[in-house]
Amino acid sequence: MSAHLAVVANGLQKAVEVNLDQLQDAVGNGFFYVLEEDNATRLLATAPPPWGQTIPSLPAGGGFQMTHWRHLVPVLIHRLARHSGRTRQLSAASCCVVASPPFGSIAAGRDCNRADWERLCPGKPIVAMDGPDADGKRDSLCAPLWRRCRENGPRDAIVRVSGSPPGLVDIDGTRSLCRRLDVPYLGHARLPLAAARPAERPTRIAYAGAVWGHLDSEAMGFNAWRRAIRDECRRQHDKDSNSCKWSWVSMRGSGAPAALTLYAASTFCLQPPGDTISRSGIVDAVTLGCIPVFFHPQQRELWTDHWRAAEASVLFDWTPAAWAEGAPQPLVKDPAVYAARAAAMMAELIAMPAERVAALREAVARAAPALVYAASEGGGQAGGTRGASADAVDHLVARMRALRLEPSTEEQARYEQQLARRAADRVAHKARRAEHSAWLTTRNDTLGKRGKERSPKAKRLERRPKG
Repeated sequence: MSAHLAVVANGLQKAVEVNLDQLQDAVGNGFFYVLEEDNATRLLATAPPPWGQTIPSLPAGGGFQMTHWRHLVPVLIHRLARHSGRTRQLSAASCCVVASPPFGSIAAGRDCNRADWERLCPGKPIVAMDGPDADGKRDSLCAPLWRRCRENGPRDAIVRVSGSPPGLVDIDGTRSLCRRLDVPYLGHARLPLAAARPAERPTRIAYAGAVWGHLDSEAMGFNAWRRAIRDECRRQHDKDSNSCKWSWVSMRGSGAPAALTLYAASTFCLQPPGDTISRSGIVDAVTLGCIPVFFHPQQRELWTDHWRAAEASVLFDWTPAAWAEGAPQPLVKDPAVYAARAAAMMAELIAMPAERVAALREAVARAAPALVYAASEGGGQAGGTRGASADAVDHLVARMRALRLEPSTEEQARYEQQLARRAADRVAHKARRAEHSAWLTTRNDTLGKRGKERSPKAKRLERRPKG
């Protein structure tokens, strides 16, 4: 194993800023086989991805396009089918690449083509490209496949590729934990050039997002965080129009051009969780040179093989179980509870010293190439020139090179660590829910007693028919 490949196999945390030449050295000759015998995989391998229209309001050098974050699988299969790491000979391959069947398809209702994959690619790991977010209820393209993966554990033949691991938000564990490789969310930039270029940043803080319409976000209390952030941004804007600006953007991508234009003109870009802790806005912020601001500590654990998030972001941890009127957070869904936190957060960002801001922006520029999905091999620069930065797909390919049917000691340990963490989180979550339930019971009993203490006149007025 080469020194470069050893670094890749160890997660790339210590050498994220590598160029394409280094990764190609690590990959060596073609080693993965695109399983075009599978219909879904063949269609995606031969058809161009839905990149979308170019966004004219952004720097042309970055190749910004209206690509929806849900199109991660078409982009991955398209790029891998044209990657130098591909081999056309199954016998020469150490692993196979397939596309997970679309959500709701006939294949997704059976075994997700697992039996066919294992027959066509016997004795090798099968790298299945899944949806953008393993925590999303409808983003996992083939749920039966992942349930089987959980049963088999780290010795399963299927290796799941998605935009985030499951279990970061889904504490109850109803969504499956499999062998996996995580990749960044699909952003709008095809090149990272905008992040590296000096730019005028008239706006200090930007927030782009919706505060309604996210069912999981509402259930988990994250919408309350979003509303508190939006409301404080408006208050800051009323005092100084350049201190904070807010732009609406939907899950379907409506409003994206305005949001990205705002990011390009801002120093800090707020990234509160939504339905899950991942957001395509994180990638968009980095590729536009805007410093992402996180509110959940596990947001810094996203895509650790691609960037050093702790160096290129700011974290305000809103998750501790503080008490508000006796109720443990984050079960509280009232944005007013978080108003003081939002005000303190923005005050700190506005007052941050210029030296600290400059260091963060430099780290953001270094991180950008590995978070970009380029339209063709060549990573962060057009034309695949020598010295070009490796993009997200190049980093994925380098990690695929180390896959074997029998997991490595490192992979086995990582999987067991994830299981242990999920079990601990589940216990803590149940304890918080029990505590919250007890608080609700006490509160309701108190309100009931107050009701009994009301005057007879008040009770008669309540019973009086309206109208």
